[in-house]
Amino acid sequence: MEEYELHDIGINNTSNVNNNNNKSPDIQVEKEEIQFNRLANELEIESENLRINTQKEKDIEGGVPSIESEEDFKLRKYFENSMRMKMEAGGKPKKMGVSIRNLTVVGRGADVSVIHDMLSPLKWIASLFNPFAWSKKSIEGSKFNILNDVTAFCKDGEMLLVLGRPGAGCSSLLRVISNQRKSYIDVKGEVSYGGISSKKWEKYRGEAIYTPEEDIHYSTLTVNETLDFALKCKTPGNRLNDETKRSFRERIFNLIVGMYGIAHTKNTLVGDEFVRGCSGGEKKRITISEAMVSSASINCWDCSTRGLDAASALDYAKSLRIMSDTLNKTTIASFYQASESIYDLFDKVLVLEKGRCIYFGPVEHAKQYFLDLGFDCEPRKSTPDFLTGVTNPQERLIKKGFEDKVPQTSQDFETCWKQSKFYHEQIELQNQYEKQVENDQPHRDFIQQFQSEKSKTARKQSPYVSSFATQVKALTIRHFQIIWGDKFSICSRYFSVLIQSLIYGSVFFQLDKSIFGLFSRGGAIFAAILFNAFLSEGELPMSFYGRRILQKQKSYAMYRPSAFHLAQIVTDLPITFLQVFLFSIVAYFMFGLDYQADKFFIFCFILIGIALASTNLFRVIGSFCGSMYIGENVLIVIFIFLITYAGYIIPYDKMHPWFQWVFWINPFAYAFKALMANEFMDMEFNCIDSAIPYGPNYQNQTDYRVCPMVGGEPGHLYLTGEAYLDRALAFKTSDRALNTIVVYLFWLLFIAMNCFAMEVFDWTSGGYSQKVYKPGKAPKVNDVEEEKLQTKIVLEATDVSKMKNTLAMRGGIFTWQHIKYTVPVKEGKRLLLDDIEGWIKPGQMTALMGSSGAGKTTLLDVLAKRKTLGTVEGSSKLNGKPLEIDFERITGYVEQMDVHNPYLTVRECLRFNAKLRQDPKISDREKFEYVESVLEMMEMKHLGDALIGDLESGVGISVEERKRLTIGIELVAKPHILFLDEPTSGLDAQSSYNIVKFIRKLADAGMPLVCTIHQPSSVLFEHFDRLLLLAKGGKTVYFGDIGEKSQTLISYFTKHGVRACTESENPAEYILEATGAGVYGKTDVDWPQAWKSSPECQQIHQDLATLEQTLSASTAHEDTEAPREFATGPWYQLWEVYKRMNLIWWRDPYYSFGRFVQSAMVGLIVGFSFWDLKNSSTDMQQRIFVVFQSLILGIMLIFSALPHFFFQRDYFRRDYSSKVYSWHAFGISIVFVELPYLVITGTLFFVTMYWTAGLQFSADTGFYYWLIFNMYIFYCVSFGQALAAVCINIFLAMIIVPLIIVFLFLFAGVMVPPDQLPHFWESWMYPLNPARYFLEGLVTNVLGNVNVECTTEDLVRFTPPPGQTCQSYTQEFSEYSSGYVTTIDGVDTNCGYCAYKNGEEYYSTLGWTYSNRWRDFGILCAYWVFNIALVIGFVYLTRKASR
Repeated sequence: MEEYELHDIGINNTSNVNNNNNKSPDIQVEKEEIQFNRLANELEIESENLRINTQKEKDIEGGVPSIESEEDFKLRKYFENSMRMKMEAGGKPKKMGVSIRNLTVVGRGADVSVIHDMLSPLKWIASLFNPFAWSKKSIEGSKFNILNDVTAFCKDGEMLLVLGRPGAGCSSLLRVISNQRKSYIDVKGEVSYGGISSKKWEKYRGEAIYTPEEDIHYSTLTVNETLDFALKCKTPGNRLNDETKRSFRERIFNLIVGMYGIAHTKNTLVGDEFVRGCSGGEKKRITISEAMVSSASINCWDCSTRGLDAASALDYAKSLRIMSDTLNKTTIASFYQASESIYDLFDKVLVLEKGRCIYFGPVEHAKQYFLDLGFDCEPRKSTPDFLTGVTNPQERLIKKGFEDKVPQTSQDFETCWKQSKFYHEQIELQNQYEKQVENDQPHRDFIQQFQSEKSKTARKQSPYVSSFATQVKALTIRHFQIIWGDKFSICSRYFSVLIQSLIYGSVFFQLDKSIFGLFSRGGAIFAAILFNAFLSEGELPMSFYGRRILQKQKSYAMYRPSAFHLAQIVTDLPITFLQVFLFSIVAYFMFGLDYQADKFFIFCFILIGIALASTNLFRVIGSFCGSMYIGENVLIVIFIFLITYAGYIIPYDKMHPWFQWVFWINPFAYAFKALMANEFMDMEFNCIDSAIPYGPNYQNQTDYRVCPMVGGEPGHLYLTGEAYLDRALAFKTSDRALNTIVVYLFWLLFIAMNCFAMEVFDWTSGGYSQKVYKPGKAPKVNDVEEEKLQTKIVLEATDVSKMKNTLAMRGGIFTWQHIKYTVPVKEGKRLLLDDIEGWIKPGQMTALMGSSGAGKTTLLDVLAKRKTLGTVEGSSKLNGKPLEIDFERITGYVEQMDVHNPYLTVRECLRFNAKLRQDPKISDREKFEYVESVLEMMEMKHLGDALIGDLESGVGISVEERKRLTIGIELVAKPHILFLDEPTSGLDAQSSYNIVKFIRKLADAGMPLVCTIHQPSSVLFEHFDRLLLLAKGGKTVYFGDIGEKSQTLISYFTKHGVRACTESENPAEYILEATGAGVYGKTDVDWPQAWKSSPECQQIHQDLATLEQTLSASTAHEDTEAPREFATGPWYQLWEVYKRMNLIWWRDPYYSFGRFVQSAMVGLIVGFSFWDLKNSSTDMQQRIFVVFQSLILGIMLIFSALPHFFFQRDYFRRDYSSKVYSWHAFGISIVFVELPYLVITGTLFFVTMYWTAGLQFSADTGFYYWLIFNMYIFYCVSFGQALAAVCINIFLAMIIVPLIIVFLFLFAGVMVPPDQLPHFWESWMYPLNPARYFLEGLVTNVLGNVNVECTTEDLVRFTPPPGQTCQSYTQEFSEYSSGYVTTIDGVDTNCGYCAYKNGEEYYSTLGWTYSNRWRDFGILCAYWVFNIALVIGFVYLTRKASR
């Protein structure tokens, strides 16, 4: 609604505003309804007269005379009063109609859009060297017109209905009208908004909005929080002087939720497929409410009645009519299944076919236009169904004598339209309208009113109502609400921080104050940085969550994307503060760092800076990447770079010049320098026991001993912290403040980069989906000849005489009695289903109906044995017997959510299900033939080789096509019983008719089935035999026969005082009206109680008892085969699932090829960072860190494996619920499908790193390195999969993984030598750590044959007492020490000590031996096998989703 109308609604009730300002926000639903009714009742002057004079008589399906309801009248008066008051207050009208001239929208042809696979990156690289591939035509491929020369207009205050079959271009037309053009190659023609061109309209973005078909919301927000946020962003600045923003929001919120009947859901989570919340119909009403709150002058609604029952859909359409009339709104909507009553509410209708306009004009003339062309309309068929049906050869009826005269293709229809008198009349009316617009200049009033509604602090040129600061504030509150809504994740995060801080603290417990603690002290500080970095990794997948919500709300002009990010920054602060202080309070004092208050708080301050910087760095990677897998691979490469060049692994002086620059642009380096300076400042480390030479006879030779550390000076048995930092690491303690500031400057830089990326990049494709096909399989789009071919295929497929004989079904009688279902809630328990009983028989179609939230889907879930939560009471029997283990397998369940694996084509998906779900005795050839017949009947033959894809990426089939695929998957299984949950929801009338007609054929072939249906037309309703009608609370209203022309059903209601149903009325809408369904539905009859006391109910009890007795007797002596949980054997399942998994991996180059590039890049980084290592003592340590980098790469692969596993597990759970294949097939396949890709990944890393780093090579050492490294990454990926299998979702996994991987790298023996570990960890964790065996194998392999030759820089220099040489002075020392003593520059009194003679001396200090290499490899293999068992075990334990 417009800002002014929102503002003016409350003018007459100013006193109420002031009275309600201090009320609690948790107002009871009853109070809200009373308040809404009271406000409306004040406007009921002249009620009956106004209704009679202003409202045309409407009917449901064109039959029953009915005038505007009392509630509709209240709403109309409400808005009329607000408009009158607005005009009196000096406001201006916003009368912005839309005029469209010769609109042609060009899209990219499918020939260039082929399915990506592992060869795609190589082909792309090859194309760079192919001159023929450089042309624009080669890059863009063929083009096609999504919309072709469309001309239409819609005045302000009018409603335009856009009708068309799927693929006709309805959604594209609505998007272009709302000025969303970026998804298309080109948009030709003109679209003007009240005289404003489309280019200039961008600054008024939020005044023409497109509401998509899908319901996209944050699942952990409540309904109140969701709508209140929208109101905060859209609260106008020109409110009453004494009205606060809060009271304004409360008033409008109560109006909206009252208008759409969702007041009872105020404090309910919105929910999604993983979070329990509102029902599907309630989510749709939330979507509608949010769009209403966004207050646009021009509203484009794309199939917004999907999921609503017929009564609620009509109420919604009436509210659009009222607001269009009273508030001058321009309303353009596309409805797939519009009833006659909804159709009559519109002023004009535009019919599209294949992107061509075939009619545009008044709704009352449309039907007659097509009748005059030679088409005929069936009795009781609604006008919208007729208008879309004429374009479908299998549905349309042609009058005798017109068979060769009526148009056949979309081009024929367009030609007929442009030659008709109606077309020229509409062109003339459009010319007149445009002249009127030119004369009246409505855009001047619009602009003036638009500016006046802005917040005082908002920029005048901004399309946003609220100021940037207000947006940030509202978004900040919403971010906190989202976090608070997911309390489990935030609590898990801090629990993980606490546990990790204890682990870190215990590993580096009370660090030695002597020089022995120098390196460990640096390790502890570096570990603190790594801790925060690993914890921030979870921000990468989080940056992909909610992108479509952001895109939608940006199009509504609610807020700038940069404001969204700044709000994230504000919410980061308290979360990061608590995280760092929780870690620091534990770890700092357990580490034994310098106990000074200033140092502790500076330590915390620096850690907060690097935590914030790393969090936003990972967000930057996500913001600049369109795919999560690309982001993960980029992150790993950058992360390896950052930790390598932080100054700990490679000291600055040891860095090679080609990568030394990384140190200066590395936030980790500045944090490490600042933390080291903070700790080592003003500290001394003694070396009395370790000074060279050491031993009992050297204790008194203080002047001739030196600390064995860089920075040590002869005669000084201590080392200052400043000297150590300066000479060993090239750090200066005086730079502590500067380095700290730089860390925070990096944080600000990353914030700026995120804001830029979010403002510039839109990775959601604007909600537009693009199809991709197998190479050479793409059909021609909107081509006349292709259109004729597809028409011929569908006609043959649906010809009754040519229907496949394979439709013969083996059905059974399914009964259920006294079904009750309760779920736990905060208040205790809630009864969702209350004593429901009934049956389905072969040859019968049973409809399950009821208003939104009545429990239809819940009942199907219970009957189909899909529920895993709550308590189910009552009994369900098949053929008189309790349900066996094979019930889910022989049952087809078309669920409401369309969950499909995006990496398969439509045909591959159907064939896979046919092979694994049909009887194994049927040959694959027969199964595939049946798949083709189903493709033809579902009108998806041309989509057989199209990738399913996903809506998030914008690549794949459409929402409507996914619904058809969901039905097709169940049909190819040839189930014994079929449950369908809203199979026609989201489909056009013709697709719905085809599906119901096909389902009717299944029933006639012997399949018992039950189907929930929301908005059945009269034609569809006639296909059903029986009806189970539910009321809210899951109570039965009616169960029984429908009867011929619904007479049995109607007679039941007329007996209870309901008016009779007329011949032309839709019985489905009649019964919903009778039982009080819809937002404002009312009834005086307690229908559940009436049913229980009716003779029909008693007859049902008797029939059920008779059925059970008959079935028990008839099946007692049947010799049936033993029930099988799965149709096929375990080995066949494993083979088929493994083949499919390979195909999925092959088609995901972002994941697999990305890891190849990542491993090669990391290999090159490591190789050139440690370029050509020599044999000096410091090079020994560098060799250790080369191996340690290999360890880190494997750990990072754990992170990249997580998202893929979670996605595939969701698809597995969907398949497992239908018993397509077993848990073991999935568990084994997902582990083994990774192996060939991991071998290539490991090989690329080995080849790029091993020789460049200068590691000693022989056939034995090189092969061993390659072999154990590959086994290690096998272990890491399987370990990541095992962790994912036990976690609820990826966000929890991202919290737990850093906790787990701490054990891998902390207890491996590198950062802390084994002998320095606390006994607790050394006794069990160190020997249990698989990374320890990996490092022992590699380190001994790399150092085993190395003889150490110290360079002059690495020698520890000292002088002997007067009269002694280096050799004589250190003779005794050399007998018990490692390493060797030599002279420097040949001078006997200039001694140098090298700590090691060979590599074995170096690694022997860790307790490692060369002879354990193959033992270590064997242990690592055992760990990998154990991980596989864990994956399979956890997959088994979590095989069913919570529902």
